[in-house]
Amino acid sequence: MKNDNERIIDVDDDPVADSRPIEVPEISIEKDSGESSFGNGQRMLITEKKDKKFWVIVIVVACLLGLPVLFWYFHIRSSAGADSGRNVNADNISALSIPYSPASKGTFPKTDSLLGVIMDMYPLDGLYASLEREFPDTADRTLVMFMRSADYHPDGRSLGPLVVDGVGSDNKVTDSRDGYVAVSPSGRTVIGISSDNDVEIWARENNGDFFRQMVLLVDGELPRDFILRGKVERAAIASTVEGNLYYIVTRNKESMYDFADALREYGFVDAVYMTGGNAYSFYRDADGNSHVNSSTLDKIYKYGSRPLPQPLLVFRRTLLSI
Repeated sequence: MKNDNERIIDVDDDPVADSRPIEVPEISIEKDSGESSFGNGQRMLITEKKDKKFWVIVIVVACLLGLPVLFWYFHIRSSAGADSGRNVNADNISALSIPYSPASKGTFPKTDSLLGVIMDMYPLDGLYASLEREFPDTADRTLVMFMRSADYHPDGRSLGPLVVDGVGSDNKVTDSRDGYVAVSPSGRTVIGISSDNDVEIWARENNGDFFRQMVLLVDGELPRDFILRGKVERAAIASTVEGNLYYIVTRNKESMYDFADALREYGFVDAVYMTGGNAYSFYRDADGNSHVNSSTLDKIYKYGSRPLPQPLLVFRRTLLSI
């Protein structure tokens, strides 16, 4: 009796053909005489590591070698600059302490052009200088020339220290003016570039004059940056290698950089910026003839005998030379 759950398998069915080949072909992988791609990858990785290590060593060595240079630039060089400023201060104080006898009868400007900048240069040696709080009388035949001195804040205070006849004025402190102009009681004028206040103290103690202005040149080099932008007529007091002083005014509107660069190329060593440009243009030549422009006359008329916001730097000749 059959069990319904049983399955009957007919073994007489045709056998299923086996399609697999009797012989299994051998697949041979020939090894290249060179390295495998895996080996090449390892070599490239090792090479990259070596290159990185090499450049790291180069950078470290360069940094180590560069440290002395950086130390010299930021410490030794700055110290040398400070020493130079102190030396200039000492020389200026010595010059201010020596009696001075002006002998010039006037000034003749010399005009020259360099790097496209046209400049009128007025010799200042042999003239008596002073800071004066009113416009001088242009009819006074002792008057040779005058110009602005310190900049001032809208409230009237000067930007930086100001000393007139040994008396200091209330001022607005500024860190941007390392240049200075100082005048002895006998009328000698010096300029310097230094943040130290040695010369200012000397002026206070010896009835001298002193004010600060921006630097255009120091030891024949341009400063790192200039605060004033744009183009206007520029002016400066500059000194040559021999120590001769000149008042220089541009004929046209110039940038601070172009003006300073022209002064350097011309051969000036130190230069202190003076505001006002040719708006304060007056000079008297050695023949006694005065030269003044309309802008200056307008300013004289505007202020009359009123005190100026800041004193003018005035140059005169002695009474004996009239």
